[in-house]
Amino acid sequence: MIYGKILQIKEKKTIFEVSIEAHFNPLPGQYVSLVFPSENEIPLGIGDYYDGVLTLFIESEKIVNKIRNKKFVILKGPLGKRIDLGRRILGIAEGNLYYDILFPLRQAKRQGKEVKVLCKDCESEFEEPSRDEDFDMILASVDYNEIKYLPPEAYVYVRWVKMNCNMGVCGVCSINGHLPCIEGPFIKVKDLVD
Repeated sequence: MIYGKILQIKEKKTIFEVSIEAHFNPLPGQYVSLVFPSENEIPLGIGDYYDGVLTLFIESEKIVNKIRNKKFVILKGPLGKRIDLGRRILGIAEGNLYYDILFPLRQAKRQGKEVKVLCKDCESEFEEPSRDEDFDMILASVDYNEIKYLPPEAYVYVRWVKMNCNMGVCGVCSINGHLPCIEGPFIKVKDLVD
């Protein structure tokens, strides 16, 4: 467990940006769990981590209200499996799902890799790709009904299953024999669809 100091909670149009001073070493593809002792844990994607500051993007006003007047929060993580970033990465997202892929994309950019993003109903800090570009990695966060349109080797952020224990023990999040809580949250499309 990590104690993180809340630095700022900023309300954007349809999401809250929460900045937390937290000293740990998350890798692209991992996530954290926000712990409310004797209540529950809430798994959250990492929006960014840079220079000791963890950024979380939280849609739920209810969750934000639980931490709004606190100075510190308890985090569990990093959790899940890191992903190895390619040299040329395409991000695909829709609306607030963009924030699910933001940390790996920013890390790739910091490492000097080429990053482009197709963003439907969202604003991206990255350039859009041209039609004739090839990429060696695709990261996506899309509605469950859209994953069948992604290439089999694309990584998709699994957010439509409940993650309960975050340790792979309970099996609640199992999809086709894969456990997003320990094998994800980014899992290849070919492992999710038949």
